Amino acid sequence: MINADSFILVQFAEAKQPEYREKKGEGYMQYGDKNDYPNYLVDLFNKSAKHNAIVRNKVHYICGNGWSGNEQFISKPNRSEDLNELTRKISLDIELFGGAYIEVIWGLDRVAEMWHIDYTKIRTNKDNTQFWYKEDWKDLKKKDYTVYPSFNPNNKQGKQIYYLKEYRPNGGVYSLPVYFGALNYIESDVEVSKHVLGNAKTGFSASKLITLPDGVPSREEQNEIHRKFKNTYTGADGIKYMLSFVNDSTRKPIIDDLGQSDLTKEDFGRVDTLIQTNIFSGHQVTTPSIFGIAVAGQLGTRTEMRDGYEIFKNTYVNGKQMFLESFVDMMSAYFGYAGEYRIIPTEPIGIELSEATLLQIAPREYLLEKAGIDLTKYVKEQPSQFSEDYSFFSEYGESKDNYEVWKQKSYFEDVELFADVTQLQSNVLDLISKDKRITPEVVAETLKEDIGVIKRIFKVLEDKGFLKVSETSIGKGDDKNIIIERQLTEPLKDIVEKIKPKTTEFLIRYSYEWRAGFSQADIGTSREFCKYLLKENKFYSRSDIEQMSARLGYSVWDRRGGWYTNPDTDRTTPFCRHEWKSNVVTRK
Repeated sequence: MINADSFILVQFAEAKQPEYREKKGEGYMQYGDKNDYPNYLVDLFNKSAKHNAIVRNKVHYICGNGWSGNEQFISKPNRSEDLNELTRKISLDIELFGGAYIEVIWGLDRVAEMWHIDYTKIRTNKDNTQFWYKEDWKDLKKKDYTVYPSFNPNNKQGKQIYYLKEYRPNGGVYSLPVYFGALNYIESDVEVSKHVLGNAKTGFSASKLITLPDGVPSREEQNEIHRKFKNTYTGADGIKYMLSFVNDSTRKPIIDDLGQSDLTKEDFGRVDTLIQTNIFSGHQVTTPSIFGIAVAGQLGTRTEMRDGYEIFKNTYVNGKQMFLESFVDMMSAYFGYAGEYRIIPTEPIGIELSEATLLQIAPREYLLEKAGIDLTKYVKEQPSQFSEDYSFFSEYGESKDNYEVWKQKSYFEDVELFADVTQLQSNVLDLISKDKRITPEVVAETLKEDIGVIKRIFKVLEDKGFLKVSETSIGKGDDKNIIIERQLTEPLKDIVEKIKPKTTEFLIRYSYEWRAGFSQADIGTSREFCKYLLKENKFYSRSDIEQMSARLGYSVWDRRGGWYTNPDTDRTTPFCRHEWKSNVVTRK
């Protein structure tokens, strides 16, 4: 008869997923049952190879090749990083947690900087109007946190927190990631990897009965033997075995199989496939190969990857990019760089074209660039060699001489430009109402505007009868001076209401110009594309630019003349030293 006291059963505890709960804290809402749910999500991200690869590649596809828009804003949203670096951090948090926190720092009358904040360090109240920052939320007793208000453009001071949170039906205080439904399988992936590690370390792949024949030791001695077995022969997790002590010196120690383990070599493949399939579903992944994950039975051909990426881009990436673009468009306005900002898309692989096809459809400049030939070294010797490629540009646009320019800025929305014209006229009227003898030169210097634009505004206001002009003589003889005085014919607020521009009078036209820091002195090293457009000296509609792009085979709006590498910094940008500028114009 077997004595139960002679057995020791080693049983490891069953894994339990942390419960997602939101409960009241001291002013803030606790995030998870132990207020550490974000850390749990980070832990899964760090330990699951499949989950990690998918999240990182999602961020890669969403952030693409960076931003297009106002270069000044893109280069410095804060003192340490550009907008592309900031966006990668924000995008990673959105993919991991379903949201991101951005610290906004106000200057005198606009936003001065914005920074990414580690999502795990923030807690918020029920209506997301206040945010608590703390380095480590595990220690709830230590109240070493800082409280910040939510982002509020009507209170432009200090530091505020913008909570960029994705919508979820019946969502709570905190955001949840898109893969929330697959958490069990992500955690299973981690546990299976531990099982594999345990097998690799110990060779134990099944539960065992270990019989030791040297008598039945005391309970304390049995526990010591068990401890030594556990430390020497078992892996980190998941192994079960039994120790049996018998009093029979004629026998040797015996190890018997009790049956198969929870996860054997035979069913490991099926379990891994089940886990992988559900992780993919939770992440909305249809083609694992574009995430660098090989799947048995799928070759991952170029065509398959290209088609899979297009599906993923249309069903997932585009929506994420639009979400980020709307946020950046909004924030750029508070920085004073309002405009249209777009993420330049990327692809897992390039388009597969034969050399013969490329020779037929690609511009000569593109082929020379791909061949590594520096065009600028040869255009001086053969200036007419490439001019025929761009002769069709003469078919588009109109001469600048046919227009009056009222405002010029980079990448501004049409409505905003119209509003600028109205505001500029209002500012001119305001200065005249305060000093009837103010000159156009003084107004231009005060408002930091071109003197030609200010003189045109004076003339328009006079022609419309909003200004009454009179001359006054001061002095006699050679000392006589003529002073021009201008007075408003109606109250300022009434005139401002009447001068709102009509879209039938004002037009948006685009011109090809040098970017800040470059000038005509750099024309010798410019591409023929740029030389031709600058020489044309025309205004173009957006339709003109799109038609030129169609004929060249790439977007001249985004790429302009081509890639440019700054010789001083070695920094390469996917556009050249020129840019398209938006102009508010009227026909002469």
